[in-house]
Amino acid sequence: MYHVTTELHGRSATLTPHGDIDHDSLDHLRTCLTGLPDTVAEIIWDLHAVTFVDVAGLHLLSTPTLPAQITLTSLPPQAARLLETAHATFPDQGWDRHLATPEEPQHRTPGCPKQPDTGPQA
Repeated sequence: MYHVTTELHGRSATLTPHGDIDHDSLDHLRTCLTGLPDTVAEIIWDLHAVTFVDVAGLHLLSTPTLPAQITLTSLPPQAARLLETAHATFPDQGWDRHLATPEEPQHRTPGCPKQPDTGPQA
């Protein structure tokens, strides 16, 4: 069975899927969402243990979550490319809102390589 770690922190919930986010895992991930208490106002998807994301990840992000805010953290490069492609194809859907994460803000144009951090400049 697919494994998702769920942590509740007051009005927020962190869900950490382990493995692929694909058609086979989508129903289980949605069940995790619907099993959250009604008081949850923020859902954080921690993707550090995700190995692959296909279009099912886009469907997951489109799952109604009432008024809860959705945040992605530890976004793997492959998942970022998927979101960039979805945004380029369907710019009115707002997929780019998921590209900047609290752990690593992405101040770049989608499709452009991230510049290496060279440390403080003199």
